[in-house]
Formats: sequence, structure tokens, C-alpha cells
Amino acid sequence: MSIELKIKSKHLALEPAIIKKEEEKLKLRAKYHREKQEFGKANVLEYKINSLVSHRKTIVRDEARATYLARAYIAGKNYSDIEKNCKDYLPCYDRVSKMVNKYDMPNFSKEKILSWYTT
Repeated sequence: MSIELKIKSKHLALEPAIIKKEEEKLKLRAKYHREKQEFGKANVLEYKINSLVSHRKTIVRDEARATYLARAYIAGKNYSDIEKNCKDYLPCYDRVSKMVNKYDMPNFSKEKILSWYTT
């Protein structure tokens, strides 16, 4: 098991809470600017809030899932034991194979990951 992936997994677990806290701060600032009728500043802050929400719900979530799957693959667990009902593995497929290649098995082929997903 790669210690780097373990650390990455722990950081990714903490990141959504940090982002959410920053979102709350921006919401308060946007509310203040709306009350002062400074709608230009409020709109810029709303854009930043939406950007953070999108980052938290897509990029961070997908990266955490891919890291979890890469750790499971390296540990020798079956994909069907990790995600029982999920059949949509393609979004993570490329990322998982890159992580396995980088952190555990250099010169690793993507076909092995594909066969792991289908078992």
C-alpha cells in the first residue's frame, strides 16, 4: 500500500469541509453587499461561491473516489466488493490507472484496471 495515496486520501476527506467553510464566509460577504445594494460585488462573490460548490461536488468528489479505488486495487480487493451497485466506472478509469502507475506499479497497463472493473 502506498503511503502517498493514504495521505492523499486523508487530505481529500478534509477538503470538502474546508471549502464549505469558505463558501459560508463568501455567502456572508455577498449578503452584506446585497444589503448595501452593491450588486456588482455581490454578483462576483456569487460566482466565486458557485465555483467553489462546483469544485467541491465534482473535482474533489471524483478525485476522492478515484483515490479510494486505486487504494483498493493496490490492496488486492475486488471491485465488486468496493462498489456493489455502481456500473459507471469510466469517469474514474483513467485517473485510477494513472495513480496505480504513479504510486505502486510503474509501467502498469490500463487493461488490467479495465479487467478489474469488470470482475
